[in-house]
Order: sequence, then C-alpha cells, then structure tokens
Amino acid sequence: MIGLEYIVKLYNGTYKKLAEKLAITPSTVTDWLSKRRPIPKAKLEALSKLFNLEAEYFQKELTKIEEIELRLDYLNRSSKRDSFEIPDYFTDTDGNEHEYTRSIDPYQEEKRMIYDELKIEKIILTLQGDLYHELYDPEQGNKAYEILERASNVLNESVPNNLDAEQQLQWYRKHDKRIEALRSMMYFMDITGFAVWDEEEESFHNELFKLLKKHDLLWMKE
Repeated sequence: MIGLEYIVKLYNGTYKKLAEKLAITPSTVTDWLSKRRPIPKAKLEALSKLFNLEAEYFQKELTKIEEIELRLDYLNRSSKRDSFEIPDYFTDTDGNEHEYTRSIDPYQEEKRMIYDELKIEKIILTLQGDLYHELYDPEQGNKAYEILERASNVLNESVPNNLDAEQQLQWYRKHDKRIEALRSMMYFMDITGFAVWDEEEESFHNELFKLLKKHDLLWMKE
C-alpha cells in the first residue's frame, strides 16, 4: 500500500479533508494515490509537517515493517494524548497504607502486541534474507534451510490421535521439554553470561551447557 493511503487511514482522516488542508482538489489526491502523477516536493514537505513524519513515507510502497512502525508511532502519540493518572494505594511491610499516583495508558496492551508483531516481522525478514542468500550461493549448501525446517518441525509437532489421555499427557510433557531444550541451546549459543534456571530444570541446563562448552560451540566469555 502506498504510504499516503495508509497514513490517512491510520489517522482516521479523509481525502477530502486532506485536500482542504493542502489547498488542492480531491482529484489531485486521487491522482497521487493511483500514481498518475507524483507528489510535488512542496506538497511532500507539507504532508511531512502535517503528520510529523518523514516525507519519504508518503510516496512509496510501504513494507510490512514500515506499516507496523507507523502504527506504533501513531499509538505512542495517542498514549501521550490520552494517558491519565489515578490515585492508588499500597501497603508496606509494617501494614501502613500509602497513596500514590498510577499512570494509565489505554493503548498499552495494543502497543505490546504490535511490538511483538514487529519483532516477528523483523525475524522473518532476516530469515528470508538468509534463505535467499543460500539459494543463490551454491557453496552455502542447504544448511540454513535444513536447520530452520527441523526447528519448525519441533515447534509445530502435533499430538498423535491414537493416544489415550495418559499417553497424551506424557506426549505434551515431552514436547514441552523438547521445546525447552531447543530454546536453551539457542540461548547458550547466542549470549554471554549464564542464565539462572528453575531448580527443577537446573540439572538439564547445566549438562547441556557443559556439553556445548566441551565441543566449543559457545561464544560465551569465561
């Protein structure tokens, strides 16, 4: 979607009102959207000032990541406008009650979900780059493809239909452990420092860490 169309819809505007603010006809805006004519530099600057956004957004086809970033920017502005404070109370260790002011952001949960969506899209973009690089570089082989496919298979395992209730419970427990093992291995191989795990799982994580370290598969500092 072209940036101008997306931004006007995002800000709940209309092309008629936009045309009035820019002192142009609605048909001119339609021509911009259909790319029958480019947006003049002066009007790009006016759009940039009107929406407080970079001029480059309005005339280009937006990527998925750019659309998400624009949504976040819009919600952050809305948060500044619509957040409010309410009195609240807490009780200290001596049993005394204290009043304080708590800030309420009505868009907090929506922003959290969009931040997660943005992280996913950036990961997908990175993986696409790796896979296409591998596809067009014969020397790379199929390593990235195979690793991603196997990891995807683990993440998307489905419980067999022929198991009874107890067997299904055992399957889910093992599946959770397989996911945790994959996550832990990636964690150890990617960061510096050592994680603190739940006591119940500590033995497994310690053994996994020692095995990866033994085979020199860590970037971790001593």
